[in-house]
Amino acid sequence: MGRGGGPGRQCLNARVSETVGVRLDVVRVFCGPDGRHGNQLGVVRDGASVPGEAARQQLAAELGYSETVFVDDDERGVIDIYTPSVRLPFAGHPCVGAAWLLDLPELLPPAGVVASRQDGEFTWIAARAEWAPGRTLRQFASPGEVEALDVPPPGEWIYAWAWQDEAAGRVRARAFPG
Repeated sequence: MGRGGGPGRQCLNARVSETVGVRLDVVRVFCGPDGRHGNQLGVVRDGASVPGEAARQQLAAELGYSETVFVDDDERGVIDIYTPSVRLPFAGHPCVGAAWLLDLPELLPPAGVVASRQDGEFTWIAARAEWAPGRTLRQFASPGEVEALDVPPPGEWIYAWAWQDEAAGRVRARAFPG
């Protein structure tokens, strides 16, 4: 589960990619209470305007965001996720951003159904941990332990988590790419 959002539409910027003429929303996921900071995510709401994996990969590389999402069906939440170098079946940051922007109860990336909900200023998602392969999954006793973790040495991919509220299915998680 992840959370994102912040102070409403302050975390949304829109622009057009001049090279390909595609409307692109830029969402700053995990922005602060004042609408600043956050991790930028490109969202092409009209996925049909960039058909095919090769064209999408090229646009994602051109844009240079950590991820770019193509919305193929905005009513059902069908999305396609790309980094500048590879297509992903699932990624948490883009799902949080897309869920916030589209305001849907679920998304459908290639990996499967991702539940989402809005909770005041936050957007929550629920997805399967095994969809984030290549990381060591480590459970900690408390959210405070997760918060206190130091960044691991290069090459060590860790996904650290602890229950915040097990009955509600809410966790505190941090991912450290190697």
